[in-house]
Amino acid sequence: MSTQGLLRRDSALLAVLLTHLGLVLAAFGGIRPAFGEVNGPPADYTSVAAPGDVVVRDFRFHTGEVLPELRLHYVMWGKPARNSAGEITNAMLLLHGTLGEGADWGEAAPLSPARHPLFAPGGPLDVKKYFVLAPDTIGAGKSSKPSDGLRMKFPHYNLEDIVAAERLVAEHVGVHHFVAVLGASMGGRQTWQWGVQFPDWMDALVPMISSPFPNAGRRGMIDLLPEAIIKNDPDWHDGNYDRNPRGVQLAAMVYGLFTQTAAGLDRTLPTRAAVEKEVARRYGSSGGPDANDYIYMLELNNGFDAWSQIDRIHCPVLIINVRTDQMVPVELGHAQKVTGRLKNATYLEITEQGEHGHGALGRTSQLWAPKLRQWLSSVRTAR
Repeated sequence: MSTQGLLRRDSALLAVLLTHLGLVLAAFGGIRPAFGEVNGPPADYTSVAAPGDVVVRDFRFHTGEVLPELRLHYVMWGKPARNSAGEITNAMLLLHGTLGEGADWGEAAPLSPARHPLFAPGGPLDVKKYFVLAPDTIGAGKSSKPSDGLRMKFPHYNLEDIVAAERLVAEHVGVHHFVAVLGASMGGRQTWQWGVQFPDWMDALVPMISSPFPNAGRRGMIDLLPEAIIKNDPDWHDGNYDRNPRGVQLAAMVYGLFTQTAAGLDRTLPTRAAVEKEVARRYGSSGGPDANDYIYMLELNNGFDAWSQIDRIHCPVLIINVRTDQMVPVELGHAQKVTGRLKNATYLEITEQGEHGHGALGRTSQLWAPKLRQWLSSVRTAR
């Protein structure tokens, strides 16, 4: 899991979404101060996130398609610090995973219920020290997406478009440079894209449970098979459905097989009867993400290949991956290829909570957060 949470989503998608964004949801009541200022150290920072929106007129996508109004939502924690020229000097960019939203980063960590591993005092993203910006990507959260009404006529976007839009969000709040850009899963691919698309915008990159290589081989199949399942559902009607097709549930189950491990599934579904019951329950559910939104989220990986431009990255990079992750298999050696190419790249491999696979990241945040803090401190000291 990343350090984000989606337990408030429909339970039928839990196996898929938790692996990208899952932290146990623990509501923390309170009033949102200006700019997400935090007066105490809660374990859950969602209630103290300051939300914002910007509408971009005539946003042009990589396909040449133009959307007259692109709505971009974001949340913030902390307060900007400025130098003598008025420039914000303490901004951090946090990027969420598939079907998530920026505010999910504020969720309490499952194995650190009393203290947020990232945002609490002394954490690597201590919001008493840093100004943290977490946008909802195009197609997710409260930002513009196909289900708003355009359905499959919504412009087809990719990671290049997402990053270009995130830069506009940053400029909207007065940020023109980040101390670090960090993201997990799909947010990790965004982090790689930031590094090659706008290499002068950050002092450091921290891509987590992700790879700069194209989603090819098995990883490509993980994207394309769920999409094919949805599009072959007789109730999909080329995206013009009255009710969300049930194929979304089957697609989510297929996708979710790779976000988990064999050991984890054996523990949660120990008998044949348990598997049959779970498949029937999931496929019979009417919940889940909008089918068109899901398709677009799977297709946003089309054309992604930060590896072919990796030499454009000239800042320090900390790669954090999980040894048992089936979505980003360490056996492919992608991280080692990057560290062999970039002299400032460091690789941290998580071995704890291995049965959770892709989701082990969030369950170990209290372990790798101190290492992230130390690394960020060394990067800032070296500048």
